Amino acid sequence: MTDRRRRIRRAGWIAFAAFLALAGALVVSTLRMGEERCEVTMVMNGREATVTARGATEPDAIRAAVTGACARIAQGRTQNILCLDSPPRAVRCE
Repeated sequence: MTDRRRRIRRAGWIAFAAFLALAGALVVSTLRMGEERCEVTMVMNGREATVTARGATEPDAIRAAVTGACARIAQGRTQNILCLDSPPRAVRCE
């Protein structure tokens, strides 16, 4: 085997190892995402919605749940903005 072929083969193994490391890091970060889980109840104009969401942090999970609940109960963009600015009726995080 020539020296050039050895270098090409070695570079191939290095690239393969780098790919495996990147794929492993991606899997680990995906599994760690959503560690916090929160249930939020929002009320607006007599309508109520309770949504459970996950997030990397507790505030992220609460924000995601509020967004989901407001999407269910708000009618139109203006009401959705008002809902998002309103405090939740109830918040429960695990």
